[in-house]
Order: sequence, then structure tokens, then C-alpha cells
Amino acid sequence: MLDVTEPDFTRRLQSTQISSLGIAHLLYGADIEEERAETIVEELNQVADIQLCRLEVLDEARCFIHGPNIEVNLFEFGDLEGFARSLAGPVAVDLTSLEHRVWAPLIKALVACHDEVLALYAEPNDYRRSDELPGAVYDLSTGRGIEPLPGFARLARRSDDEGYFAPLLGFEGARLGHIFDQEEVELRRTSPIIGSPGFRVEYPTYTYLANRDILEHDRMDRRVEYARASCPFEAYRAIERIHAKAGGKHLRVAPIGTKPHALGAVLYAIQHSALVELIYDHPVRSKGRTRGSRGVYVYEVSSFLRWIAP
Repeated sequence: MLDVTEPDFTRRLQSTQISSLGIAHLLYGADIEEERAETIVEELNQVADIQLCRLEVLDEARCFIHGPNIEVNLFEFGDLEGFARSLAGPVAVDLTSLEHRVWAPLIKALVACHDEVLALYAEPNDYRRSDELPGAVYDLSTGRGIEPLPGFARLARRSDDEGYFAPLLGFEGARLGHIFDQEEVELRRTSPIIGSPGFRVEYPTYTYLANRDILEHDRMDRRVEYARASCPFEAYRAIERIHAKAGGKHLRVAPIGTKPHALGAVLYAIQHSALVELIYDHPVRSKGRTRGSRGVYVYEVSSFLRWIAP
């Protein structure tokens, strides 16, 4: 349940309003082939005093950052931290246009050494429906491969590792099934997180439908936690509740739902690095998987982390 005493660090704006945020640097990419992925950079491209830093992925490890024109290794925290320290003023990361394996290590480096970090996300107007994929309401991605996100290496298995698992669910139930097949996680110690309220009122139902076969096992549907689909900070709090129920033991988290929820999972893993492992399947995104954009969400990452600091 949402703590009404906690400030809301999530805002929803029209794309024409984001130029008023006072951003000094925008980090964006061309990883996502969707029209909404260009929404934010096209709007901020009109603002003279914002440095646009486009990240070009060269291979599995290396990334070239246009603007400052430097190459970084996504697996080398020192590279990313050096880049982050070179940026003065508020920095925004456009989650919409970057894959998880790029924006997650960037966020980790930025929050380590920067006081003003925002994340931006352009909400899709609609998704492309799936007519044939099992366990999917929408046709969103293909190939799978479970590997650590850069900067979030797998933890060594601990003696108290009892298989506690918190997957953040989306429209592709096949992804959750794949993780159960490949990883040492247990149904009876799994507490899923569903985005509710959703970006649209019907989306939580679609998530249930896509994951129904697994949710019906071992009464897993009775252990579901809820967090607003558009809010990383509610997702963070949902993971926190699950972790508390697990007695603070080793917890695996799978950010396979919305990107805002994935941001919440990444922030939780950063704050609890000794106890939390991220499991990610690196899907190959279908081209044109969404249509249009309904608005832009602004996530006040640094402000939230300061709020929760002891």
C-alpha cells in the first residue's frame, strides 16, 4: 500500500513541458526502434543550453558517447563514474530510447556521484497485439538469454539462499516461465509484482492473463504485490515489502515488466547490493512494438534516494 506520508517523486508532463525542467545534460540512445523513443530528444533538441549525449552501442561491452565524444565500457564502473563526474548540473537519462543493459549501469554511476539525476520515460499510446505467441497478450519481443546487467554481476550463492524471488510482471508470461526453467528460484517463495493501477485501466488484467498459468501454481496469485505501473518508487517499496517478508535474506529480482518498474528494481539492487541479485533475460525487442506517445513521466531519482537515506 502506498505510504501517503511519502512525497510523490513521479510527475507526468506533456512532452512540450519537459524543456522547463532545467536539465543540463540528456543521455539518450537509438536502441529502441519506436516512434516514442524520439519524443524526448526531439523536444529537448530545441533547447540551446542542454547538452545532448547520444549513446551508441558498439558491442556487448563498449559504448560511444557522442557529445563529449568518449568511449566507455559498460562493465567498467570507473569509466562510467569518470563520465558522470564530468557532467555539471541536472542530468536526465531517457529510459525510453535505451536498453536496460545501457541505462542501468548509467543510473548506478550517476547516483553514486551526482546530486541531480532524473529519469524520463515516454508512455506508449498502445502496444502491438500478439496473435500467436503463447503467454503473451502483446507481441513485444523475441529471443531470450539470461545474463547479468552490466554493473550488476551475479552474487555468489549464499548458504541462506532459499530461492526468494520477486518478478515484476508484464504482458509476456513466457519470459517468467523461461526464468523458472533456467534459474534456481522456487514457486513457493515467489512473490510477483503487478503494475496496478496500470498505464491504462485494462492493463493489469492483461498482465494476469499473460502470466495466469504460472500465477495459479502454489497459490502464487495470493502473494502478489501491487505498484503503480508508471512509478519506479512504488515498485521499490513493493520489493522492499517482499524482502521484509523474506526476512531480509538473499533475494532475486526480475525486472521483466514496465521500464519504470525496472528502474525501481535497479535502484533497490543499488541500495541493497549485498543481498539482491537482478535476473534479466535481455529480450530482443520487436520493431514497432508500440504506437505513439501519451505523455512523458519524470522520475526524481536523486530526491527519492535522499528521502530514503537513513
